[in-house]
Amino acid sequence: MSNLKQKNRLLAILFLPCLIISFSACVSHLYDAKYFYAEGQRLSRNYQGENAVAAFKKAREKAELEVNQHPSSQAYMIKGLAELNLEIWDEAEDSFLKAFAYGFEKGEEWAEHLSLFGLASSLQELGLEGASAQIYEYMLSKSKIRPITRLAAQRYTDISLRLALSKEGKEGSKMLSSLLKTAEKLSDKDLSCGYYHYLQSQIFSHLSEYRKSFEQAVMARELGLLSQELFRDNDNQIIYIYRNLKKELPLDEWKQFNKIYLDWIKRWRWPEPEIPDWEKE
Repeated sequence: MSNLKQKNRLLAILFLPCLIISFSACVSHLYDAKYFYAEGQRLSRNYQGENAVAAFKKAREKAELEVNQHPSSQAYMIKGLAELNLEIWDEAEDSFLKAFAYGFEKGEEWAEHLSLFGLASSLQELGLEGASAQIYEYMLSKSKIRPITRLAAQRYTDISLRLALSKEGKEGSKMLSSLLKTAEKLSDKDLSCGYYHYLQSQIFSHLSEYRKSFEQAVMARELGLLSQELFRDNDNQIIYIYRNLKKELPLDEWKQFNKIYLDWIKRWRWPEPEIPDWEKE
């Protein structure tokens, strides 16, 4: 299985600019800070690391000017987000705490929840996974903003999945089953989100329920995933399931499954059962 931590950061890169740049603001240091932050995210998506870092530094600089002249929850939020991307964890935590101290206006729930996500991310990077998981779990039930809920879900499941896999026997299985229920509830609320089906596929696989894992992986692929890395990891998951079922299923059941599998890969234009279309590129 791929490391979810790297994928989580990639997903966060896709969501955050849309939330920030959409909020109207007058021409100010805050506006400039938002602009440079969104530019940093764009450069990150295009794998222009050095330029992205420069943009995040500029965003932080503009946000610092804003908090010195007109301190506000949003200014500290942008400052904290820039510091997250620059991996300045201590200062990011302080910025998010100050954002909460100033409070958010009615209609700024998205900014409040995004700051809460940033605070949890800072705590996680500082080694306080229990505290960060508690915040992520809170956001799963409270946040009504889908992109933020998805960000919290990926971080929460990352922590929970690693913890569950560190346990042996019944304890680990029990934790995986509990995590599966959480993923299923999220999917029930947002059935069209391919990422939630991806999560369920991963958990079912760890529980050795490969047929269910396959169905969820197919759903994830059909509904779409938010990054090429996730998309390819999901394809690799499908191949992993195929190999395991080929070993485990009785001959009659294998023939039935193989027919279904071959129909799907024909639809996806895979050249071979274990070679996805993108491997030809």
